[in-house]
Amino acid sequence: MTPQLHRLALAFAATFFLVALTGGYWGFVRREALTARADNPRRILIERRIRRGTIYDRNGAALAESSGPPGEFERHYPYPALAPVLGYVSAFYGLAGVEAVADSVLHGDAGHDALDLWQADLLGVSLPGRDVRLSIDIRLQTTADSLLGDQAGAVVLLDAITGEILALASHPTYDANHLEAEWPSLVDDPRAPLLNRATFGLYQPGGALQPVILAAALRAGLAEVNAPFLSATAQVGAGDLTLRCLSDPGSQEITLAEAFQRGCPWPFADLGGQLGGRALDQLFRDFRFYEAPAIVIPTTASPHSNLTSEAPIAAIGQGALNITPLHLALAVSAIARQGALPAPHLLTAEQSPDGSWRSLPSLSHPIAALAQEHADQVKALMPNGHQAIALAGAEGKMLAWFSGFAPFTDSRYAVAVLLEEGDVEEAARVGRTLLESAVSQRP
Repeated sequence: MTPQLHRLALAFAATFFLVALTGGYWGFVRREALTARADNPRRILIERRIRRGTIYDRNGAALAESSGPPGEFERHYPYPALAPVLGYVSAFYGLAGVEAVADSVLHGDAGHDALDLWQADLLGVSLPGRDVRLSIDIRLQTTADSLLGDQAGAVVLLDAITGEILALASHPTYDANHLEAEWPSLVDDPRAPLLNRATFGLYQPGGALQPVILAAALRAGLAEVNAPFLSATAQVGAGDLTLRCLSDPGSQEITLAEAFQRGCPWPFADLGGQLGGRALDQLFRDFRFYEAPAIVIPTTASPHSNLTSEAPIAAIGQGALNITPLHLALAVSAIARQGALPAPHLLTAEQSPDGSWRSLPSLSHPIAALAQEHADQVKALMPNGHQAIALAGAEGKMLAWFSGFAPFTDSRYAVAVLLEEGDVEEAARVGRTLLESAVSQRP
């Protein structure tokens, strides 16, 4: 062999080696990362050949399932309104929601090592999909969606002890059964049906913060709930907007407890000023308002901000802090349960390769946000829950909030309701009716 041919052979050998090395890297080492990508259409097309696992509610009702003959499996959602939680599986738009975060189990890959998966691909063998279970109770979810109706807003119902999410409603919603056909209109819809308002909608809390502000003031020794509060019914300015009591107190001389129950903002602006920015900042940290709750599907939180110069405005919920309805549901759970903030939990179990079920822990842990005595003092003022409003944007768009718990003694359930451009009485009706349904179905 001439030197030129020898060099050419070495070059070809080196090239083949690099190609083999690259193919091995992407096909073996990086296989899992590539196939898990939501924008990988090959992964979605494979779903047609295997039966993807079923997503169940806590009682075994199917929330998402695959149907049809092998090679033509299609994903079906028996309860379309739950799309903001379940998400979707699409060859064009990838995966979202629980479908995305539990994909490795639902697709059947989880629990197998990379070599097993590579060999299955090489032999053209499809690993069977496996099932997962959520904390959602479809009976309570149905009630929450029915109560929300056509209103834009969100409802979160929690087990205040375990943190399990029993209902998570966001309206307007969409039907994942018709995702491809409706996608352009969903993206262009100004009502944002693809947004999960319960976990990803950040809103001004307004008076919804009053229970935690009151608890902080009691902890600091700044307030007595049954003592008259000077100028309790005074209006409060927030930029160009004005806040006043939700209901007419009928008198200028009312106690702090009465001001709280009537949604008067001034006492809380005053208490916020006395507490100061540092104490409010710590309070918001204690309630995890700056943290996106960890429940596997996407959530969000307001960025941390300096409250030193805006303590009174921050205390009436018209400052830089925004919260999701899920944040408020967790906060009212702490008021209901001796100050303990539960760890939220949505994905509760998955099926193992051998067919058995494995319980999944929460992704966070409970913490003591308040001392029991202060939580109990505030709870005593909320036998019918707490109604509140917030003003959002320069135009002062009205947000209606309700938070509550049930039963009053040994409280088990906590609810948060947010209505965009709604009224507080309607928000309260939604929340109280859902709590009544939860208590009536209690095992």
